Amino acid sequence: MSYKVTGVLAAACAVVVLAGCGSDGGRAAAPPVSSSSAPSAPREPLPAEFDAARGWSISADQDVEFAHPTGAPEARLLLVRASGPDGVHVVAHDAVTGAVRWRSVPVPEPEGDLDSTVFVTSDGGREYAVLATTGTGEDNGVDKPARSTHLYVYGTDSSGTAVTPERDVSLPVRSGDYWAQSDGRVFLENGDTVTVVRVADGSMTSYPEDDAGLRPPKECPHAIGSCADRMAVVAATASGPLVQGFQSFWVPGAWISDDVKPAGASSNEGFRNVEVVGSPDGQSVLAGWPTADPTEWLWALHDAATGQVRGSVKCDLDGATAHGPSGLEPVVSGHYLLAGRVAFDLSTGQGRCFAETSDRRAIELTAIGGDTAYGTAGSDDTPVSVSLSTGKATPLPDGTKVPDGVAAGSAYLGTATNGGERILVYPPA
Repeated sequence: MSYKVTGVLAAACAVVVLAGCGSDGGRAAAPPVSSSSAPSAPREPLPAEFDAARGWSISADQDVEFAHPTGAPEARLLLVRASGPDGVHVVAHDAVTGAVRWRSVPVPEPEGDLDSTVFVTSDGGREYAVLATTGTGEDNGVDKPARSTHLYVYGTDSSGTAVTPERDVSLPVRSGDYWAQSDGRVFLENGDTVTVVRVADGSMTSYPEDDAGLRPPKECPHAIGSCADRMAVVAATASGPLVQGFQSFWVPGAWISDDVKPAGASSNEGFRNVEVVGSPDGQSVLAGWPTADPTEWLWALHDAATGQVRGSVKCDLDGATAHGPSGLEPVVSGHYLLAGRVAFDLSTGQGRCFAETSDRRAIELTAIGGDTAYGTAGSDDTPVSVSLSTGKATPLPDGTKVPDGVAAGSAYLGTATNGGERILVYPPA
């Protein structure tokens, strides 16, 4: 899943269309699409936690390409987005065998810079797959192409060969970005407005940046301007929207970051301002705080209900030092969160930094499986595994392939089938 600091959608013109569902809403006990395993994958050198002998693969099917592997842990599926001349759809594979458990009906894919993708999120005890598309329709030379953004919602417990969405949440605008939380919310950005959609029922709430309801719980003037400048909703909590402002962030009527500043951190140092990285579940907030040292940030995990710091760690993140926290793409699995070289245990708040030290090279972490992360160390990209419970890093044998990700317990290599590439998937050992 992806958590970004970015903007929103005008919901004043939003339309929610409830569509009928194939296979009784995708939930009837229809026969599986495929009872056999997928094509095998070559026996690659992998970390010992994965079974290289039972790998399976996804290849382009004639003129249909597959991309964006995503795990549905409750249904034990690996989902991919399929794109072809008929549009885009979702293919759900058994994460262990590769057998196709369900496939959705293709829907139109508008032309646009933002790629269609699949999110997985849960609400009300049910797990959902969300196919997000945005862009403009065909240009006939006379009419201006229509802009549209759609969230096609499916239960991950679907089955059948032609599953239709349980609902199509549609808006006649082109989104600038979209991202999701694990608690059933998807965020759509357009211009100066953010729209939050609950996928379980299609309900939505829009927040223009000048919305009076987004203002901070107290006055917060700065030497230049106020924290209420540049307001944008970046997440949702049980107490209300999480708002990023200028050199501050807050939940309206509840708390503001100025009052929960971690020791050793500052709201502003030179051109560096405190920024929210994301909120994976609406319960915790990861923020990057500048420090007096221009080469490091203080990364803090805040409680979303109170703003109080649950844990923090100082870390030099190289590229993030120059580009700021919003350049990071957090990866969440189970109760662990990775953001660049920082890892947090969401259950305890403990943070760890894997930047270079006096006795260890810098480690770039890319994937999590259980309480183990995988990545590379140093300039020669030595493959490593890291215990996130202890912080101990262990070099892997030379030539070991580091997973691009772990979905529902299975590791995958590659993220798209473009150009003759394959997505290789290996179940747990």
